[in-house]
Amino acid sequence: MTALAPVIVIGCPKGGIGRTTLAVNLAAMLALAGKSTLLVDLDAKGDASASFGIERAEEGKSAERFGEPWSMIKDSLGAPSPPGLSVWAGGPALTELSAELERLEGGCEGLLHAGLVEARKNYSAIVIDSPSNLGPLACNALGAGDVLLIPISEGPHLESALRDTIQRALECREDYTIFGVRFGAPCTEEPEECPLGLDLLETALCGEPEVFQEAAKRGLPIFEHDPSSRAARCFVELGREVLRRVVNPPPKLTGAGAQSA
Repeated sequence: MTALAPVIVIGCPKGGIGRTTLAVNLAAMLALAGKSTLLVDLDAKGDASASFGIERAEEGKSAERFGEPWSMIKDSLGAPSPPGLSVWAGGPALTELSAELERLEGGCEGLLHAGLVEARKNYSAIVIDSPSNLGPLACNALGAGDVLLIPISEGPHLESALRDTIQRALECREDYTIFGVRFGAPCTEEPEECPLGLDLLETALCGEPEVFQEAAKRGLPIFEHDPSSRAARCFVELGREVLRRVVNPPPKLTGAGAQSA
């Protein structure tokens, strides 16, 4: 039986903490590692899509297509670079989609989970850039996910935002795998205690805002914009860690194998 692609949600209802930067560059690194990857941009700003030179969606987003597996695949576009990356574009059209989901009675939060059924068979990994709120699109993202990565950076109200996100994720599934990703810390800095006792990934992401801004303007991930930068090297390490711990985790031994281990 073919393994289903893990769905990795990048989320936290707090803006300006590096959520889209993390989603864009993680998706790029997975694709560069040879894993066919789908990036689902659920932000009405569409910045993740634009980072790969994909036009922001102005129309064509409906609840019906959102929850229909083959429509999700057909509506996804191949990114100019890197090879192996596709993007389900975000943009202004998601404002109306969010409003439509708000109007639906019950069950709408499971639409994306259903919509990704075929994508999970056709891709090796799926990365979702969740919006900076806990509205219907973000709740759909959490409902579809297997792993939640939360950018951790300094700033007010972080712990409250973390608590709300984690609580909502665990309401979707009790066995959610949740990691914090340190953002803006030196790459060599030892992990500190994370708010709420959240498990941290080992890799920290360097803060080089000018590099991120220039890469976004060119419609390129960090590694292709400036492969010699500290930020690029950090994302290479992050990609390797996510491959090891999420996309290609070691098999869990059961039965006699577990007893002899």
